[in-house]
Amino acid sequence: MITSTQHRRRGARPGGRLTRRIWFGLAAGLATVLLASACDTPQQVPWATYSQSLQVRIDAATATRNCAALAALLQSAKSTSHIHEKATGFPNDALVAYIQAAQDVAGCPH
Repeated sequence: MITSTQHRRRGARPGGRLTRRIWFGLAAGLATVLLASACDTPQQVPWATYSQSLQVRIDAATATRNCAALAALLQSAKSTSHIHEKATGFPNDALVAYIQAAQDVAGCPH
């Protein structure tokens, strides 16, 4: 029998459902902000031509204001644009604009 002092709070442990909900909420909020911006939106980036986790990494770095990670992602997108275009037919222009918009949201200098 669980007494009131032994009551377990669902999702209160680190890494539990509550943490996933918070990250999902942050990602959804960030996506809304980026959609409202004048720069390229997530729908304009051909995400299927990139790693499945790329947008999540960008959005997480934006949510945590990790300017160093965003700068590294931007540099990588710029330096691989020609190779990506040869392989997929799409340059990284929309991705670069998306990352730059993310830097603006995070308050990063560039």
